[in-house]
Amino acid sequence: MCARDGWVTLSLARQDDLELMPALLGIEVTGSCDMWERILPEVAVRFADELDERAALLGLGFSVVGAGTGPMTASGHPRTRAHMPLAPLVVDLSALWAGPLCAHLLQLAGAQVIKVEDTSRPDGARRGNREFFDLLNQDKLSVALDFRAPQGRRQLIKLLDAADVVVTSSRARAFDQLDITVEEVLATSRDKVWTAITAYGWSSNRVGYGDDVAAGAGLVAWDLNDGEPRFAGDALADPLCGVEAALLTLDCVDRGGRWFVDASLAGAAAKVRPQESPAATAEMHEGRWFFEGQPIEEPKARTPRSAARPLGSDTEKVLQRLAR
Repeated sequence: MCARDGWVTLSLARQDDLELMPALLGIEVTGSCDMWERILPEVAVRFADELDERAALLGLGFSVVGAGTGPMTASGHPRTRAHMPLAPLVVDLSALWAGPLCAHLLQLAGAQVIKVEDTSRPDGARRGNREFFDLLNQDKLSVALDFRAPQGRRQLIKLLDAADVVVTSSRARAFDQLDITVEEVLATSRDKVWTAITAYGWSSNRVGYGDDVAAGAGLVAWDLNDGEPRFAGDALADPLCGVEAALLTLDCVDRGGRWFVDASLAGAAAKVRPQESPAATAEMHEGRWFFEGQPIEEPKARTPRSAARPLGSDTEKVLQRLAR
């Protein structure tokens, strides 16, 4: 959308987001097909930074195109003669796309992965495209715990203690509410990695999704005809972050020691955004795309080998194994 002084994005990913429109724009908005027709003129008369500041306070997925960035870093110290197992145990507490993809790639590299979900808030991707969910979560053991109950929290901490790698996608304050700290978890082993995947970094409380974060980081396609930005792909920041986070995690595992990987969707998108303006463009000839004279291959979709495990189907087995 075009604000008064620049381009912005707004993601209304949750039903509750519509209820925040009076606070953001001073208008009531319903889920009807004309809701964007009401939003667009209100955005057009407001300054981008003003909207950005207000959206951040409201917890909305909002960005100013080209203004966002975030970390993609690993902090820690390698340890000589480290003894990380050949098949490290990964506790995957993440949801949706980037985190589960990271854990899936670690699995393809030889790790054992346990997908852990809160019984009151399981991974929302379970309600989406089944084949996509299966692709990212196939072969992961499934554990479901009540994180708010004392017993569930104790079981969760045992899993974190046993893990060689922890992958998360919640913001820091979610773990503060559980009284769980990165430092305490890492201290349970001489060789352990915590990979935190968030929209804008572990120290940020901003909400963000793959589309708005990518655009905010400047990863957009500018139309040469009208000069306006377009989304360059579907939620591009998610798969980019999942891949980058997996690479950083594997490097930390190989080096041994205790590591914290601060992987943000914004950082992953900023890393690959065009450095020149305008960026080089692809061209179509005889129904096929070419880039700098080279044909662009059609994408080859992967299909899952098996279905993801039902929620909590391995809880008892995994907990029994921890008790030994």
